[in-house]
Parts: sequence; structure tokens; C-alpha cells
Amino acid sequence: MAASDILVTGGTGQLGRAVLAAAAARGLVAVGVSSRDMPLGDRAAIFAAMGRAAPRAVVHCAAATNVDACEQDPLGAYRVNALGTAWVAEAAAAAGSELVYVSTDFVFDGAATAPYAFDAPTRPLSAYGASKRLGEEAVLAHGRDGFRVVRTSWVFGPGGRNFPRAILDRARSGQPLAVVTDQIGRPTFTCDLAEALLDVLALRAPGGIYHCANEGAVSWHGFAVAVLAAAGLGHVPVGEQSAADLKRPAPRPAWSVLDTGSLDALRGKPMPHHVDAIGRWLAHDAARGPADRAAAGDSLGGKRY
Repeated sequence: MAASDILVTGGTGQLGRAVLAAAAARGLVAVGVSSRDMPLGDRAAIFAAMGRAAPRAVVHCAAATNVDACEQDPLGAYRVNALGTAWVAEAAAAAGSELVYVSTDFVFDGAATAPYAFDAPTRPLSAYGASKRLGEEAVLAHGRDGFRVVRTSWVFGPGGRNFPRAILDRARSGQPLAVVTDQIGRPTFTCDLAEALLDVLALRAPGGIYHCANEGAVSWHGFAVAVLAAAGLGHVPVGEQSAADLKRPAPRPAWSVLDTGSLDALRGKPMPHHVDAIGRWLAHDAARGPADRAAAGDSLGGKRY
């Protein structure tokens, strides 16, 4: 395989597909690899995939992201999110490639009352958050100027299982809706996040940690109301519930609003507001056929809601 500009791990996922599309639109040669192509539990496979792609940069999107599943299988989470990321960083360093590692707001405990700065102390509450924090440390331990960690939150995008998709499917099927009011964060549209990740590379951002999320802090309940309003379903009632009502295995941070100031300054602009992003997500969704939407599935019992 000829040398590529970018290797995208998790290339078949929501974010990975968005990064590949954004890279193609910029005229970049980008190669996506799935967990079958490059299992993160296999160091030799990681080095082999890196050798085949010979990338100038790696955007590491792949991860175990089901928060409750990670809580029930912490060793599996650590193997993928911590050890696997350490091997990706090792392979990138050996190849002389730059690296952007996508991390999470779950590295924080949610006890803050102001947006978390990139250098705020971390204190993950869950196995998922702890495993992602170890992945961050593995990347940063190399001390390479071309190695960056980009934390994000509440990700949604075209063609996959996500919160807006689940809300719309429930509303359209007539099922009752009740959504958490006591968790606050910033939703992030994969298409906007993908552009920001590529800008981090294009602008030669110094190594270190950056935060990226769409503008506007909101609860999951407020997010659901915004999705329904944008879809012309504002008349659908949305009940309120607390995070404790859900009795999920993994604790979630009650406040995970990220301060994106350093990345905004680097790019010379803020991220679009999440309400604007919801509208563009709906436009993507409308362009997909019924079979595609059915394949995306419906899960309010998934990662973080």
C-alpha cells in the first residue's frame, strides 16, 4: 500500500467515517481500519497495519465506548482503551507519524461548576473513564510535539446508534419518553468534530490536550427537547428523570462541560452551536433510506444518556 496522509482507526464507526469523509473533501489520502483490520488487543496487528499504511498522521478514534459494558468488563476496557492505545502510540512513534487520540469527558468526576479546562485535574468515576485516561497518559508519555489528545463529549452523527436517533425513533413509535435532567454536557456532531481533528493536524497544533465540543451546555433532557423541536415533533412530551432512576452499572459525571477555548483559539473560531448541529444531522438523516435508518438501531440503554 502506498503511503497515506492519515490512518483512521475505528474507520467504520460514526466518527471514523466522518473523519474519512472530511479528509477526502480536503484532498487527503486517508485509510480507515476497523477492529478486524487492526484489533487493538493485538500489538503485532497494530504495527502491521501501521506499516502497510505508512501514514503521515494517525487519528485514533477506535475505542470500547459502551460505558456500562466497560464497567462490567474492566479488564477488556483497559486492554482496548489503555493498552491498545499505548500500542498505537508506540507504533506511531516508531513510524514517525503524528497522532491525534480522541478521548472523553468521562475522565472528569463531574464535581465542577465551571467548564473543565484542558489542564483540569482528572478523576474518572468509571472503568471506561479510567481506561481512557490511561490511554491519554500513554500518548502524552511519549512527549512528542506531534502527539495530541482531543477530548470530546456526547458524540452523535449520521449512520449509527446515538441519542438523537433513539429519541426520534421512540417519539415516532409513540413510546413514552423520559430523559435525565441532572447530567449536563456539550453535545458534539461527528462532522464538526472531524473537521476540528483535521485542523489540529493541518495547523500543526503543539502536542498536548485539547477539548472539542459543539457550543451550548445542556442536559440530556434539554438535548432531547432540542432534537424533537428541530424534527417538527416539539409537541411530543418528554418526561423528566434523574440519573439515579436508571440504576446503571457505571456512574456518569453530573457535569462534564468542556472548556474548548484553547482549540477555538487555535482554529480562530468556535465550534457551531449544538442546535445548529442537530439541524445538519437531521439533513443527513433525511438523506438516508429506511433500511439505513433501521440498521442504525435504537438504544436508550446504551452509553451515556
